[in-house]
Amino acid sequence: MSYDYVIRQYLKAIKDITLRHCKASDFVEFFRSESIRIEDEGNCQKPEIHVYLSDGKYFSYYGIPSMNELWPFLNALVRGSTGAIQLDSEELQLAKKVKGDIKLFVTPECTKCPITAELLYQVALVNRNVKLEVVDSELYDDLSKKYRVMNVPKIILNEKAEIPGGFPPHIVLKMLAKSSEATS
Repeated sequence: MSYDYVIRQYLKAIKDITLRHCKASDFVEFFRSESIRIEDEGNCQKPEIHVYLSDGKYFSYYGIPSMNELWPFLNALVRGSTGAIQLDSEELQLAKKVKGDIKLFVTPECTKCPITAELLYQVALVNRNVKLEVVDSELYDDLSKKYRVMNVPKIILNEKAEIPGGFPPHIVLKMLAKSSEATS
Protein backbone atom coordinates (compact mmCIF):
# COMPACT_ATOMS: atom_id res chain seq x y z
CA MET A 1 0.00 0.00 0.00
CA SER A 2 1.35 3.38 -0.96
CA TYR A 3 1.09 6.31 1.42
CA ASP A 4 1.83 8.90 -1.28
CA TYR A 5 -1.72 10.30 -1.26
CA VAL A 6 -1.78 10.67 2.53
CA ILE A 7 1.63 12.32 2.58
CA ARG A 8 0.49 14.75 -0.14
CA GLN A 9 -2.46 15.70 2.09
CA TYR A 10 -0.12 16.34 5.01
CA LEU A 11 2.12 18.46 2.76
CA LYS A 12 -0.72 20.93 2.35
CA ALA A 13 -0.46 21.77 6.08
CA ILE A 14 3.34 21.70 6.44
CA LYS A 15 4.94 25.13 6.04
CA ASP A 16 8.23 26.83 6.86
CA ILE A 17 10.14 23.70 7.88
CA THR A 18 13.70 22.72 7.04
CA LEU A 19 14.62 19.05 6.88
CA ARG A 20 18.36 18.48 7.13
CA HIS A 21 19.14 14.89 6.41
CA CYS A 22 21.90 12.40 5.89
CA LYS A 23 21.31 9.13 4.04
CA ALA A 24 17.54 9.80 3.97
CA SER A 25 17.14 11.37 0.54
CA ASP A 26 14.54 8.87 -0.73
CA PHE A 27 12.32 9.61 2.28
CA VAL A 28 12.70 13.41 2.40
CA GLU A 29 12.10 13.77 -1.34
CA PHE A 30 8.39 13.22 -0.59
CA PHE A 31 8.48 16.53 1.29
CA ARG A 32 10.16 18.71 -1.31
CA SER A 33 7.94 21.75 -1.85
CA GLU A 34 8.09 25.54 -1.89
CA SER A 35 7.51 25.76 1.85
CA ILE A 36 9.74 22.86 2.97
CA ARG A 37 13.48 23.20 2.55
CA ILE A 38 15.57 20.05 2.11
CA GLU A 39 19.27 20.17 2.96
CA ASP A 40 21.76 17.32 2.69
CA GLU A 41 24.23 17.13 5.57
CA GLY A 42 26.01 14.18 3.99
CA ASN A 43 28.35 13.09 6.81
CA CYS A 44 26.88 10.17 8.75
CA GLN A 45 26.93 6.39 8.84
CA LYS A 46 23.17 5.82 9.19
CA PRO A 47 20.04 7.82 8.25
CA GLU A 48 19.31 10.99 10.23
CA ILE A 49 16.67 13.68 9.81
CA HIS A 50 16.91 16.98 11.70
CA VAL A 51 13.82 19.18 11.71
CA TYR A 52 14.13 22.95 12.01
CA LEU A 53 11.44 25.57 12.45
CA SER A 54 12.02 29.25 11.72
CA ASP A 55 13.14 29.79 15.35
CA GLY A 56 15.59 26.90 15.51
CA LYS A 57 15.90 23.15 15.88
CA TYR A 58 12.71 21.27 16.72
CA PHE A 59 13.84 17.61 16.91
CA SER A 60 16.03 14.93 15.34
CA TYR A 61 15.03 11.51 14.10
CA TYR A 62 17.74 8.87 13.88
CA GLY A 63 16.48 6.43 11.27
CA ILE A 64 13.68 6.65 8.73
CA PRO A 65 10.17 7.09 10.18
CA SER A 66 8.11 4.19 8.86
CA MET A 67 5.14 2.05 9.79
CA ASN A 68 3.87 3.16 13.21
CA GLU A 69 6.43 5.98 13.46
CA LEU A 70 5.47 7.69 10.20
CA TRP A 71 2.21 9.22 11.48
CA PRO A 72 3.63 10.86 14.62
CA PHE A 73 6.49 12.22 12.48
CA LEU A 74 4.05 13.72 9.98
CA ASN A 75 1.89 15.08 12.81
CA ALA A 76 4.98 16.67 14.35
CA LEU A 77 5.74 18.48 11.09
CA VAL A 78 2.16 19.79 10.95
CA ARG A 79 2.31 20.82 14.61
CA GLY A 80 5.58 22.63 13.98
CA SER A 81 3.95 24.49 11.10
CA THR A 82 0.69 25.33 12.82
CA GLY A 83 1.53 25.34 16.53
CA ALA A 84 -1.40 22.99 17.16
CA ILE A 85 -1.02 21.27 20.50
CA GLN A 86 -3.27 18.62 22.03
CA LEU A 87 -2.18 18.88 25.66
CA ASP A 88 -4.61 19.82 28.40
CA SER A 89 -3.64 22.64 30.78
CA GLU A 90 -2.08 20.32 33.38
CA GLU A 91 -0.07 18.49 30.71
CA LEU A 92 1.05 21.81 29.24
CA GLN A 93 2.28 23.02 32.65
CA LEU A 94 4.19 19.77 33.18
CA ALA A 95 5.66 19.93 29.65
CA LYS A 96 7.05 23.38 30.39
CA LYS A 97 8.84 22.05 33.51
CA VAL A 98 10.86 19.49 31.55
CA LYS A 99 14.49 20.49 30.91
CA GLY A 100 17.30 18.91 28.99
CA ASP A 101 18.06 16.25 26.45
CA ILE A 102 15.45 13.60 25.76
CA LYS A 103 16.18 10.46 23.79
CA LEU A 104 13.14 8.39 22.84
CA PHE A 105 13.92 4.87 21.66
CA VAL A 106 11.32 3.37 19.32
CA THR A 107 10.87 0.67 16.70
CA PRO A 108 8.66 0.93 13.62
CA GLU A 109 6.59 -2.06 14.78
CA CYS A 110 5.96 -0.81 18.32
CA THR A 111 2.31 -0.01 18.99
CA LYS A 112 2.90 2.11 22.12
CA CYS A 113 5.77 4.14 20.66
CA PRO A 114 3.59 6.47 18.54
CA ILE A 115 1.68 7.64 21.62
CA THR A 116 4.91 8.52 23.41
CA ALA A 117 6.37 10.09 20.28
CA GLU A 118 3.26 12.26 19.77
CA LEU A 119 3.60 13.48 23.35
CA LEU A 120 7.32 14.23 23.20
CA TYR A 121 7.08 16.03 19.84
CA GLN A 122 4.59 18.35 21.55
CA VAL A 123 6.85 18.80 24.57
CA ALA A 124 9.71 19.83 22.28
CA LEU A 125 7.41 22.26 20.46
CA VAL A 126 6.11 24.07 23.57
CA ASN A 127 9.39 23.96 25.50
CA ARG A 128 12.61 25.12 23.87
CA ASN A 129 14.55 23.91 26.93
CA VAL A 130 14.11 20.41 25.53
CA LYS A 131 16.34 18.81 22.92
CA LEU A 132 14.45 15.81 21.49
CA GLU A 133 16.06 12.91 19.67
CA VAL A 134 13.90 10.01 18.47
CA VAL A 135 16.02 6.92 17.84
CA ASP A 136 15.14 3.79 15.88
CA SER A 137 16.58 1.31 18.36
CA GLU A 138 16.92 -1.47 15.77
CA LEU A 139 18.88 0.63 13.31
CA TYR A 140 20.93 2.37 16.01
CA ASP A 141 21.69 -0.78 17.98
CA ASP A 142 24.92 0.77 19.27
CA LEU A 143 22.91 3.44 21.10
CA SER A 144 20.40 0.84 22.23
CA LYS A 145 23.22 -1.12 23.86
CA LYS A 146 24.75 1.99 25.39
CA TYR A 147 21.42 2.94 27.03
CA ARG A 148 20.40 -0.65 27.83
CA VAL A 149 17.22 -0.53 25.76
CA MET A 150 15.39 -3.81 26.30
CA ASN A 151 11.84 -2.56 25.62
CA VAL A 152 10.41 0.32 23.71
CA PRO A 153 9.30 2.99 24.09
CA LYS A 154 12.12 4.01 26.42
CA ILE A 155 12.98 7.57 27.37
CA ILE A 156 16.40 8.74 28.55
CA LEU A 157 16.48 12.20 30.14
CA ASN A 158 19.78 14.05 30.49
CA GLU A 159 21.80 10.84 30.13
CA LYS A 160 20.66 9.78 33.62
CA ALA A 161 16.96 9.18 34.16
CA GLU A 162 15.40 6.16 32.45
CA ILE A 163 11.65 6.36 31.98
CA PRO A 164 9.47 3.73 30.36
CA GLY A 165 7.28 5.38 27.76
CA GLY A 166 4.30 3.04 27.76
CA PHE A 167 2.38 4.95 30.45
CA PRO A 168 -0.44 7.44 29.83
CA PRO A 169 0.87 10.87 28.73
CA HIS A 170 0.20 12.68 32.01
CA ILE A 171 2.17 10.02 33.93
CA VAL A 172 5.10 10.27 31.50
CA LEU A 173 5.04 14.07 31.86
CA LYS A 174 5.02 13.83 35.67
CA MET A 175 8.02 11.48 35.57
CA LEU A 176 9.87 13.77 33.14
CA ALA A 177 9.16 16.90 35.20
CA LYS A 178 10.25 15.23 38.43
CA SER A 179 13.37 13.78 36.79
CA SER A 180 14.18 17.21 35.32
CA GLU A 181 14.30 18.65 38.83
CA ALA A 182 16.55 15.85 40.03
CA THR A 183 19.02 16.05 37.13
CA SER A 184 19.34 19.87 36.93
